[in-house]
Amino acid sequence: MVAVAKATQIPMQFQRIGSMFCGYFTEDPVWNLADAMRSDRTRFARFFHGMLDRGVYLAPSQFEAGFISTAHTSAEIEATIRAAEAVLKTL
Repeated sequence: MVAVAKATQIPMQFQRIGSMFCGYFTEDPVWNLADAMRSDRTRFARFFHGMLDRGVYLAPSQFEAGFISTAHTSAEIEATIRAAEAVLKTL
């Protein structure tokens, strides 16, 4: 996802701890709620709905964590990355 955001030149930060992750549409690092509040929440909403339209259900708020687990196959992860690339290109 980080590589896809960079390739599409969309300013995006990813935070991850273990299997939990969250993405923010901002150029600046996100360390706390104040940083997160400065991110582009409208763009996040458009990203969320674009992913949903492509069959990928993410947490509907950028203030919620996403999770990856061993239940996710490599094919599902690749499909998610391809969907994210397609959606980011529309933003």
